[in-house]
Amino acid sequence: MRATRKTVAIDGRALVAGGGGLHRYAAGLVPELHALGVDLRLWVAGWHIEAMRAKLVEELAALGLELPISTARVSGKLLYEDPGLSLWRRWPRWLPPPQWLPREASLYHALSWPVPLDRRIPMVLTIHDLFPLRHPQWVPPNVMAIHRAIVAIAPRAAQVIVDSDATRAEVLALTKARPERVTTVPLAVDHGRFGRETTPEQLAAAKQRHGLARPYFMTIGTIEPRRNSARLIAAYDLFCKRVGTDWDLLIVGHRIGGYPEAEEAIARARRGALHIRTDLLDEDLVALMRGAAGFVFVSLVEGFGLPVLEAMAAGAPVVTSNASSLPEVAGEAALLVDPSDPEAIAGAMERLVREPGLADDLRQRGRERAREFTWARTARLTRDVYVRELG
Repeated sequence: MRATRKTVAIDGRALVAGGGGLHRYAAGLVPELHALGVDLRLWVAGWHIEAMRAKLVEELAALGLELPISTARVSGKLLYEDPGLSLWRRWPRWLPPPQWLPREASLYHALSWPVPLDRRIPMVLTIHDLFPLRHPQWVPPNVMAIHRAIVAIAPRAAQVIVDSDATRAEVLALTKARPERVTTVPLAVDHGRFGRETTPEQLAAAKQRHGLARPYFMTIGTIEPRRNSARLIAAYDLFCKRVGTDWDLLIVGHRIGGYPEAEEAIARARRGALHIRTDLLDEDLVALMRGAAGFVFVSLVEGFGLPVLEAMAAGAPVVTSNASSLPEVAGEAALLVDPSDPEAIAGAMERLVREPGLADDLRQRGRERAREFTWARTARLTRDVYVRELG
């Protein structure tokens, strides 16, 4: 693409205002696209663009990149929140929208938010999930606004990228996007981060820092309804009744309001046995993944499920859901369970403890499975989508 100087303006907001998986997506994809020779220009819009530009330069430096940056001084509320999103999803096709994108761009890649609608150039839109439309009770109004805008604007995108076949099916069911324009491009894992070796001393120090004096199971994810935290804690309690109480459960994630079942389960949990941490140092995270008796990720719905892949790369035996996109990610390298059944979850945890050969096999198969998912492959497949549109 560099030979024809067709420039891709890529959404830089994911690097400076996106959190969690969205930031990991941008940070994994952008350097690999650059390495492939894609002519990139980062674009970021907001009211305080000087601060956003400075933050973006800092993020690029951390990735070892220097890329041109274009900005537009536009209120973030107009682009990313209601009532602005309501305006965009109802924008008439006959009315030209404002042209905020850089004039050098031949294509715009929206990494999550489906704006702006600049008709001079085609837009590639990445849709990570649409679960709020099926479960509106799980999300606040601002998240619903974003997903309603995605549904309305997806058919106008030249190409749509999704993280999994499960999400592709949802996009085709819930939007008017044409099937030939919706492409699955799996996410990946940072093998340098999650695949590095850790020593017994590092594990012991991480356990001491986080109060883990006993063997433990672990999960990562916000404590919210779709992450199924209440059933996970119930399964842990069942496991302890069967195997013994000399076990801990570590949950790494922020609590999100409006989930009374989880709060009740947390209140009932054995004192000192349930550990909730909102953040961990990288070295602690990987060491604790590797040292866990099992990584239990039993989400009810996921657009992809990056924590499963990251735990596999770290060498943890994984228990995950047989629903949504998670079987696509896990393949045959994890124990799949019904996430609505605490008995089934507890049974899988018990198997990991009582069958050490199975746990070791899952560790090995998990590492092999994770090696299939690289950001280089994600970037190649993404570039193929660009080429399909630009020629």
